[in-house]
Amino acid sequence: MSKVKSINKERFPIVEILWEDAWIEMKDYPLKEAAMLSPVVRSTVGYKVGNTDECLILATDLYQKDEKTINTPMIIPWSSVIAWWEFEVH
Repeated sequence: MSKVKSINKERFPIVEILWEDAWIEMKDYPLKEAAMLSPVVRSTVGYKVGNTDECLILATDLYQKDEKTINTPMIIPWSSVIAWWEFEVH
């Protein structure tokens, strides 16, 4: 069994985002029904690696050997964010 060592470097915060997402379905809708469709509400958890005036940027993975590289960035426009929480876990 390998020994896990603690890493005491500064870490990115972990956040949960409640947001509205676009979606698509390949089927026909009567115009009356289509007018009542709405975005899908999602809850997403990830590392907060940045933000701009336009969006919040999350990542699923951080590389320990290359701290300047992240994996699977998710860009969520602020206009889609309903609420978000930052967790102190490190």
